[in-house]
Amino acid sequence: MSTLQDFKADLFRTLSNPVRIRILEALRTAGSLTVGEIQVRAGIEAANASQHLSIMRARGIVEARREGTSAWYSVTEPEVFALLDAARAIFERRVAAQTELLETPSPNR
Repeated sequence: MSTLQDFKADLFRTLSNPVRIRILEALRTAGSLTVGEIQVRAGIEAANASQHLSIMRARGIVEARREGTSAWYSVTEPEVFALLDAARAIFERRVAAQTELLETPSPNR
């Protein structure tokens, strides 16, 4: 049986790939997309998109539904976007702090 910490570690490992983040951001904007649309929006090859979608589907982050010959992917847990938003906020604070350090005049100048 998995512990909460194991689950969190597995979730963050799954989210630790920049391509997967791009895919999730594309899905956030559109709601659901086909592999071809994901490929174009994320700027990746079809095989690469399928590989990353398969990993996220196995972890329950995305789901696929068949419609004719197309598979449409969507995010199963909207809370994943809250994690991405939290990461963005941390990033923006760090960039702002670094910018402030660079712009602060040195007392030796």
